[in-house]
Amino acid sequence: MSPDEKSLMPTRVDQFGSLLKQGATESDLDAALVALGRKFEALSAELAALQRTEVDTHSSVDSLGENLKGEVIVSSSDERIEAVLTLLYPIERAIMATPAMTVVGLGVKARHAAHVLSHYWTDSPERLDWDAQTVRLLIESTCTVAGIGLLSLQQ
Repeated sequence: MSPDEKSLMPTRVDQFGSLLKQGATESDLDAALVALGRKFEALSAELAALQRTEVDTHSSVDSLGENLKGEVIVSSSDERIEAVLTLLYPIERAIMATPAMTVVGLGVKARHAAHVLSHYWTDSPERLDWDAQTVRLLIESTCTVAGIGLLSLQQ
């Protein structure tokens, strides 16, 4: 830890102490992380819906909303998927960069990790290699303690 970081440490502790004295609830400490988690969940749900629609759209070349661009067919849902992915990127980076201060915030981070590592849920835990099984069980336990389900992984 640098000397500058050491000098900031008492200030940070004092800030958290004053937050608690002012009647702030534990979840207020992670309010920004929880808000990021809500945005992430909303955009992830939209992305999943678009991807399901995209599978149906590609099965029919005559679908509505398709535009020919050169020799490639690009559907409006392809464009929206790209837009959602563009919106998701900074939110995901912020979730990773924001430290969790409570179990609720830790749950947000675990839910994000579950999304990133969703391939860990395509098989039973017993069929995963040891590392993947360890991470999956840790994420599941963290989400359970935080009261956050993994429903989006079961879609």
